[in-house]
Order: sequence, then structure tokens, then C-alpha cells
Amino acid sequence: MSAPTLKHMKLEDVNGVAVVDFVDSSLMFESGLVQEVGDELVSILTDHAKHRLLLDFKNVQYVSSTMLAQLARLAKDVQKLKGQLKITGLGPILKDTFRISHLESLFMIYDDRDSALSAFRP
Repeated sequence: MSAPTLKHMKLEDVNGVAVVDFVDSSLMFESGLVQEVGDELVSILTDHAKHRLLLDFKNVQYVSSTMLAQLARLAKDVQKLKGQLKITGLGPILKDTFRISHLESLFMIYDDRDSALSAFRP
């Protein structure tokens, strides 16, 4: 199956893991776009039946609290489906944001894409 076309992110299948690259860092804090990004992430789970996701934040510098809430919702949706969600590509500011927001315990965060991909279980 080919990767679905998404407006705000690029999706690549790597050995059964849906790797999501965000195309524009402004998507993470512009209120009108945050909901669209959240909806696209959920559609990867529901419409495209991808339950193993790696979110790569290498192109993102900041996220809004509303986007953090979208990510927390996504994590709960993945957990309900008994899937896996991992995060990579966090720069220093985003690492602090996740730590301060106490989201480190909700997400498996990896320093690089390769280590994150190798941590997925079949």
C-alpha cells in the first residue's frame, strides 16, 4: 500500500512503521492548523490502519500547548489500539517543553531516527 497523501506532513513506511515528518514548524503553534495536524495524525491510525508511529520533530522548533494536547490524545489513541508511538528529532527547546509538560513519561523519546526505529517491536 502506498503512503497516504497528507497536507501537513510527509509519511514514509519503514519496515511497517509509519514515520511522520512535519513539513513546517509553524504547524505546531498556529491555532487554525493544530487541529488539522491532529486530525491528520488520527487519520494515520484510523483511515490508514498504521498503529506503529514514529513522529520526527527535526523540522519543528516550538509547539503550542494545544499541539501538546493533540499529541497526548494521539498517544492515548495509539495505546487503545495496542500500537506503538515513539518520538525523535527533539531539539533542546522541545526536549525542555516535553520535560516541563511532564510528557516524557507519556512518550518514548529517542535521540535519533535509527535508534527509535530499532526500538519498535514486531
